[in-house]
Parts: sequence; structure tokens; C-alpha cells
Amino acid sequence: MPNQNKTPRKNNIEISLSDKTTLYQSNRVTHSRSSGLTLLQARIFVCLIKELQEAIIASLNGKNWQQMQLFQSENAGMIRVGIPLKLIAKPRQYPEVYHSAIQLAKASILLPSTISQEYFSVATLFPKVDLPKRIKGASIMYVELYKATANLLIEIDKTGNGKPGYFTKYLFEVAMRARNKYTYKIYMIISSWRNKGLFKITLDDFKRQLGIGTSEYQQYKEFKKRVLIPVQKELENKSDVWFAFTESRLEKKVVSLQFRIIAPAPEKISTERIDHIKYLLTTHFAFTPTHIKAIEPYYKVLADNFIYQEILQKLQDLNIKMLHHPSRTTINNKASYALASLLNFLTSLK
Repeated sequence: MPNQNKTPRKNNIEISLSDKTTLYQSNRVTHSRSSGLTLLQARIFVCLIKELQEAIIASLNGKNWQQMQLFQSENAGMIRVGIPLKLIAKPRQYPEVYHSAIQLAKASILLPSTISQEYFSVATLFPKVDLPKRIKGASIMYVELYKATANLLIEIDKTGNGKPGYFTKYLFEVAMRARNKYTYKIYMIISSWRNKGLFKITLDDFKRQLGIGTSEYQQYKEFKKRVLIPVQKELENKSDVWFAFTESRLEKKVVSLQFRIIAPAPEKISTERIDHIKYLLTTHFAFTPTHIKAIEPYYKVLADNFIYQEILQKLQDLNIKMLHHPSRTTINNKASYALASLLNFLTSLK
């Protein structure tokens, strides 16, 4: 049986996600594999994707980004991208950022094929990193990429009807705010599955996507303690999406994980959904203000599109079930029974 993992919601600081920067990237990039990146290297990579956005948006709109002359380089086979260092770290850390970029430049990245389950390698991310320059008062670090590599990072794969469609959308600020080096990658992965609501992946494949070698976290309990739970806590209520996960075991060994994606709705829709649920509970299940108060900690989860639909179905099933059990139709028992059932479901999502 799958084991549902829960994360306490106490002491989470909610932040405003308005006026944030939306990034787009190919799912090829989202599900790429590489050796484990440091936190600084992860931020450099995210900033690179940010600086490539104009070209990525062009690809997303079916345009040829190579004709836009966005990037200038002395070498015709290269493109040159400037990365503002203030986006990555404080000035005292700029030398460390530069040396991290040098190491990142040598990283071998494996990108998934669009026609098979195979991965192919990009030997170097960018073969040249210039020393930071002061430009209009800002420190800019220029990196150069082969055009073939840039193409793999920029191009959005086309769907069956020939339109670009396999891409991930996420918030730049959430990825950059990460304190755990695995957060940015898991955040990208769950963002890519946002519209589906859930996905299942083998434990080995998931670890490979995170850049975790076979000698690391060989015991699942360590992987869960050091990676899954910290990332889950870091994203929960502090991101536009977070997750719950269940474990599937084979002979007591965890072999795969199923992720449920939780994506709160915009405030107006969220309020409407919560009010509708409260109306149903009050009208059909005799909920009092005390009963309603018990579900207040779960309001943000209730507003998630997939969970909201499940709650409506659950309330409908519960109402039918209670109609066939007259012993549970007194006002007090009906409300208490419905509340217990609802709380069990909501708690399982944490």
C-alpha cells in the first residue's frame, strides 16, 4: 500500500506571489540530467534561462529566434549572454559566483530525446566565461554558448499539430529563493506537471533527474529526510505550486513515488470555491461555525482546482452514503461524521 507523507503547516510564512517574473523553458530542459549542481550553480543556470527568455518566447510563438539578433558574439558559431550578478548573490560573493560559473561551464548535461526514452549529452554548457564587467553601474558576467547548445535550451518542441507545446512555466523568484540545492529542480519538475495534477516516477529516475549519484542517499529514509521533506517544506505555502507524495513499495523497498501537485487558485476564485464548500457543508451537513472553523487551516488546499473537484465529489458521495444510514442522520452525528471524514481526507494531502 502506498504510504502518504504529510507535512505540518504550522509556522509557514505565506508570501505574496504577485508581480513575480514568469519563466518559460522546454520540458527537455526541465527533465534534463546532470551531476549535482551547487546552490550557486543552480542560480546561475536559472538566470541563464531568464536571459534567454526573449528567444524562448519567440520559439513558443513559432518564430525563428536565430533571426532576432538578440545575442552578439565575435564568433559566428556562438551566442553571448550577459548575466547580472546581483540576481545571484551579494557583491562579496561575486568571486565565488564567477568560479562556480567556471565549474558549471564544464558540466555535462543529459537532455531527453523527443523521439525515445534515451538521453543525449551536451558536453559543455558554455565553453567561455568572461570576468565580470561593470556596465552602467551593474556587474555583468558574460558567458558564451555554442549555437547548437543554445538551440537545445531555447527551442520548444512541437506537438502533433506542429505547434510548440511542451514547455514548463514557473516563477523566477521562487526558484532563486531556494535554500536547498534540490528545490529549484523539484520545483521545475512539479511545475511541468501542474496541469495534470499528479505524476508517478521511479525513485531511481527521480534521483537521476536531481543529479544524485548511485553512491548518495542509498537508504531511502536519508533521501526522504535530506531531500524530499526539506524541499516540500520550502515550497509549501511559499510558492505557486507545492506537492504531497506517496511511496510505492516492492518487498518493503520504496521503488517509486507519486506526486500530487497542489496549486492554489487566484484569490477571487479561491474565495468563491471556499464559500461554495462552506455553503454545502452548512446546508447539507448541518455544519455550525465551530465545525467550519476546524477546516480553516486547509482553505488554501481546498481552493486547488483538482482538490476542489475531489471535495465536491466526496461531499456528494458522503451525502448519498449518509442517506442510506438513518442512524447517522441526527444533526450532531451528521456534522461530526462529515467533519471527521473531510479532515481525514484533507490531512492526507499534507
